[in-house]
Amino acid sequence: MTSVLIAVLLLVPVGATGQGPRDLEAPGAIQPFLVVPEGTVIPIVLTSEVSTRNAKEGDGVYGRTIFPVTVDNQIVIPVNSYVRGRVVGSERAGRISGKAELTINFQTIVLPSGLTLPIFGSLGGIGGTTGERRGEATVEAESGKGADATTIGTNAGIGAGVGAIGGGARGIGIGAGAGAAAGVAQVLLGRGEDLVLRPGTMIEIVLDVPLEP
Repeated sequence: MTSVLIAVLLLVPVGATGQGPRDLEAPGAIQPFLVVPEGTVIPIVLTSEVSTRNAKEGDGVYGRTIFPVTVDNQIVIPVNSYVRGRVVGSERAGRISGKAELTINFQTIVLPSGLTLPIFGSLGGIGGTTGERRGEATVEAESGKGADATTIGTNAGIGAGVGAIGGGARGIGIGAGAGAAAGVAQVLLGRGEDLVLRPGTMIEIVLDVPLEP
């Protein structure tokens, strides 16, 4: 009887009791972070407003990703990953010429898992704003020259009409000159439009170096 029992035990496969070595590639195992290559575009939307009206160097800029970024058919940067940056420079439009400018530097991205990675990138496309990208990190407001010219021309016309009523041809010349001067004064006393990037503004970050831990 004893010899039969020993023979049965010898026939039982090793690991049949569930105590064998575990498969290290089993589902649920933590996968290593795949390097996101240089040139990859990361689309985000701003979650905070940034304006040349009150922004200053060092102010925080915040956003979140709106489209997953994949590497080798695996999602590496999920939607709703948080992006942090700062204002590097802010310039309001001049009273005579120039455009409002914002220079932004995005610095880190925080994945839903909590993994925080440094970002080294440039600005790509910018949507939902009256500005345009200039250089690698600067957003520039649209020019207001057309509006300024309209202001000066309109005031000159009004001045010419007033001059004609008071003094014929000579009055037209004097009135036009006075009207133009008034128009210039109005432009000089005013200021160009501020550049405002509101929450929901879409910005593309283009990686200048690979994103890796």
